[in-house]
Amino acid sequence: MGIDIYMKWKDQTEDEAGRQITGFSVTSGHVGYLREAYHGEPYATKILVPEAFAADGEGAHIPAAVLRSRLPETLLVVAEREQKVYKGEAQEGSPVLRAFVEFVELAERKEQETGELVTIIASY
Repeated sequence: MGIDIYMKWKDQTEDEAGRQITGFSVTSGHVGYLREAYHGEPYATKILVPEAFAADGEGAHIPAAVLRSRLPETLLVVAEREQKVYKGEAQEGSPVLRAFVEFVELAERKEQETGELVTIIASY
């Protein structure tokens, strides 16, 4: 079990949505998917997309600028989680950190391309 975060956007293709089915990958932010297992707190997804959790599976429209503003704190929590829960280190550029950066970058691109906010869905 875990937390799955999916991004949806205007005119998203079936292929794009299909790429989000990753087998619980923690490194797939570039396709609009984030994953955190229930191995213990803290949870970075709750920092990045709290509105999605409040939306109770319905999805929340979160401006990319808001996601960008939350990214520094989110990355600190990702690194803390790696150390506290997994006894490892998330160095700058590590795949798990990069996933969150790429998720935000995708939201920025899709918002700019479509002129509409992306929808973020939390499944947990």
